[in-house]
Amino acid sequence: MICIRFYWWSYLRACRSPTEWYSKRRICRDGSLHEGKLELITWVSEEEGTGWGHVLIEESDDMRKKFEEEFGRDEAKLHKHWPQAFRWTCCGTDAGMNWGCDHHGTGSKACTCDFCKMGKPLPDSIYNELCASRHGLTLRRGPDPRSFNGAGAAMALAGRSMLGLEM
Repeated sequence: MICIRFYWWSYLRACRSPTEWYSKRRICRDGSLHEGKLELITWVSEEEGTGWGHVLIEESDDMRKKFEEEFGRDEAKLHKHWPQAFRWTCCGTDAGMNWGCDHHGTGSKACTCDFCKMGKPLPDSIYNELCASRHGLTLRRGPDPRSFNGAGAAMALAGRSMLGLEM
């Protein structure tokens, strides 16, 4: 039994990519899945005023230095310290957000966003929004046909109108 356990553990360690320190299928609080990869944000977003590591531009040199010197360029350590420094390539949300993956039809499960529930594509103002976590990604606009739900659409519509959100 010990040999089998040792062999299995050795197999797992040998076959796992050393850069795969996170789960590619991270489950969000709403039950949706992130099905992309985590990517370190290393670019400047003038619109948000953020730089390397998705911190304020003035703090980005310090964050990079901390990553290189204190964390030894170990992305897992940086993620534990500052998950917002990463983004999910499937939905363009930063890794500090675990409330959902709005993939609008590219994931294995139905999208859980209000627009897909209502059977509507994202409005221009949301789809074209410029932010660091969506920089350079080509994301689906939706709607995900698997998501439409009459009751859910009515609730989403009522909730968005009560909160003064775009429909």
